[in-house]
Amino acid sequence: MTQYFKIEKTSDNVQILRMGAEEKSVTVLCEPLLRELNDILDDLSQKKDIKGLVIIGNKKDFALGADIADISRFETAEETRDGCQKMQGIFGKIERLPFPTVAAIDGQCLGGGLELTLACTWRIVSENATLALPEIQLGLIPGAGGTQRLPRLIGLQSALDMILTGKRIPGKKAVKLGLADVCVHASQIEKIALEYASKSKKKKKSSLSPKNLSNELLVLATESNPIGRAIVEKKAKEMVDKNTKGFYPAAYKALDAIFDGFDKKLEKGLEIEAKAFSELAHTRESKSLIHLFHATTAAKRNANADAGKEKFGEELPKLVGVVGSGFMGAGIATVLADKDIRVMLSDPNKDSTKRALANAQKYFAKKVKRGRLKPFELSQKLGHLSPGLNTDGFGAADIVIEAVFEDIGLKQEILSQVEQRAHPDQVFASNTSALPIGKIAAKSKHPERVLGMHFFSPVEKMPLLEIVVTDKTAPWAIDRAFRIGAKMGKQIIVVKDSPGFYTTRALAFFLAEAALILEEGANIEEIDTALTDFGFPVGPITLMDEVGIDVGIHVLDSMKEAFSDRIQTPAGLGAVEQSGRLGRKNGKGFFLYADGKKGAPDASIYEMMGEQRKYKFIPPEDIANRCVMVFVNETIRCLEEGILLHAYDGDIGAVFGLGFPPFLGGPLKYVDHLGAENVFNTLRSLEERYGKRFAPAGLLKKMVEKKERFFPEEK
Repeated sequence: MTQYFKIEKTSDNVQILRMGAEEKSVTVLCEPLLRELNDILDDLSQKKDIKGLVIIGNKKDFALGADIADISRFETAEETRDGCQKMQGIFGKIERLPFPTVAAIDGQCLGGGLELTLACTWRIVSENATLALPEIQLGLIPGAGGTQRLPRLIGLQSALDMILTGKRIPGKKAVKLGLADVCVHASQIEKIALEYASKSKKKKKSSLSPKNLSNELLVLATESNPIGRAIVEKKAKEMVDKNTKGFYPAAYKALDAIFDGFDKKLEKGLEIEAKAFSELAHTRESKSLIHLFHATTAAKRNANADAGKEKFGEELPKLVGVVGSGFMGAGIATVLADKDIRVMLSDPNKDSTKRALANAQKYFAKKVKRGRLKPFELSQKLGHLSPGLNTDGFGAADIVIEAVFEDIGLKQEILSQVEQRAHPDQVFASNTSALPIGKIAAKSKHPERVLGMHFFSPVEKMPLLEIVVTDKTAPWAIDRAFRIGAKMGKQIIVVKDSPGFYTTRALAFFLAEAALILEEGANIEEIDTALTDFGFPVGPITLMDEVGIDVGIHVLDSMKEAFSDRIQTPAGLGAVEQSGRLGRKNGKGFFLYADGKKGAPDASIYEMMGEQRKYKFIPPEDIANRCVMVFVNETIRCLEEGILLHAYDGDIGAVFGLGFPPFLGGPLKYVDHLGAENVFNTLRSLEERYGKRFAPAGLLKKMVEKKERFFPEEK
């Protein structure tokens, strides 16, 4: 009796394995499935009448890779390596079968799923197939033959591109790469696969396409000799150094496995791969990235979906009104239009609206140039945008998103105007980064329909959406906002209303600490370098220029009003703002700008920080420790106060919205890495030296007393 495979046999003695358990919605290469496949292959290898084998997915997707839970259960590198070699051994049995084997691939074929197909003689893909080896995104490398079979199949350079990036390859491109043998319509995939199952194993086609023959021959000539491979390896390492800055060991292990194994017999290459995989599986970086995978998977579950379904059934929001066509409003409208949602864009300033439409056109034109949109689709996307000078017609919108300047009075006025025309099921969302939603909704007739949708700049690139809810916000309204955010492709966290919510509050303490260190005497570049060396994509001083000095100081002032007992900011920031510096947007900030490009720090800033300021060397580790620990402590406070609904949300918000290093897993996972007691002691030491802002959160103290972790289920 088979649970994961349905076995059929054609009249031509071709065996068909339909992979996927009936009770499962997707196919994952879990340990029971692999064990069952191993037994089936042992049986097939003994049969003399079999002419060929077709493996085809029994679900929408062929296979979504190995089961991460199985990997996490291995306690030592030795156990992990053994598990890896067992999986390699099973796929090796496919390769050694005496008859042709064909993988019929429809939908997604990822990780271990693709590695399974690489052991087959032929790969037939549908037009909507997607093939990838995304292990690098989990701090791992392919461990079931991917680093060995893929380079031998499509060449080193193409394989490096796939393995080092996790890039997803569509069906037609897979054929061009030589990764697949033919691409057909999904309805024909089984028929063509059966035809290929009758082909001889020895008549394998060359992956060289005549169209690009000269280029491909040049690549092959380069890769076929040691000197050429050394050049490729050197360039690949340079690219890895640039892209990872040394923070992600998996990329280097991938290079080692690929190049060390390329000249050797497959069996030896597989040994190298298994060893590298097993070492990576127990690194902090991999555990952190797997943690983020679990966190983002959990965050996709919409806790208010039932309330939305009860009220609207399966109907999704179709029309959105956006008030304000400035930088944020324009970005929100553009992303909505890109997802084929109709948008009414309102702003009394014609010039602002013109710029918004021009930026949308430029955004879609770039997609056309990169082949992500067809030329005729550009006008279709723009057709989703309807500009206007007022909110007339907004009464029909399912959601109205207000994206104007951070002013309570102005936001309340817009809410009042919108409510006068709103239908009973319309949701009003304020795109505010710091103002409490409860205050914005204080004069609302329907506060149950008001919430916050805090997008991050630039909206077209930043993945996070922070939905902010009050005690009065209706669950169905949260569901509407969640659904529209998911449609926009955002990573969503839902947080409780409070000054700064979660992300702005944690960021404010982080930036304030950096400003205090600047006042104490450290140079701008020393502060930024300390934090980028820690793993942040940009330093805090650069970030203030990027956000806008006026915006940053406004947020810091708001947070100082709310948390006057803890947060501190240097007086010199006021002088910086009064000097007319806005940062990158007006070419004057903490840094010098020429033609929009950032240059050196502006030394005149130091004079503005106060006469008492003199240069003082502060060790980089101290700078990073202070900024990171105040960030971590405030995150714990937000969880303690119920602003964060789950510890996962704290890490998602910090990584996807604030640039906290992914290879550390987020501020709360970082505490688990270091140990709660170590973090507590560090904060106590900082509190003694610098004051109350470092006083350990009460929740952290309880965790130390009970020897608890934020994520006890994760090793």
